[in-house]
Amino acid sequence: MTRGRRPVRTLKRALEIAEKRGTVQPYQQGPGLICNFTIIIPGSMAQVRFKRVAHLRCSLQWLEREAAEELAGLRLIASSGEISRELWICAPNSGFRFFRICDSSLMELDHDGRPLPFRSPVPVPGPARAVAKKGPATGI
Repeated sequence: MTRGRRPVRTLKRALEIAEKRGTVQPYQQGPGLICNFTIIIPGSMAQVRFKRVAHLRCSLQWLEREAAEELAGLRLIASSGEISRELWICAPNSGFRFFRICDSSLMELDHDGRPLPFRSPVPVPGPARAVAKKGPATGI
């Protein structure tokens, strides 16, 4: 059973980004697919799967639940310093976010495959600040 149309435009955009990183080897689309393509870089390679999501602003915990099937498939691939297992998410009419799949967590990457410093894409409410009210001015 299919889940809708094939994401032809999204795959094309993903391949354009991947080609900037190295040589791309796409895979035949079909059931049981673990990766959409491999990026071959001198000395290393990246196994990439992309997934369409409703919105890009999500927490890592939400993504772990939403993409559990894709992450489980990618975690079947051997992990080493030379092999990067990556999940790329994209929203309709939007950009991409890139994640490296570690054995027990996710690490966000930039479009070149370098780790980003941790920051939450979801606004985190800060502590409430008390605002001092100005009273009537006194002439004393």
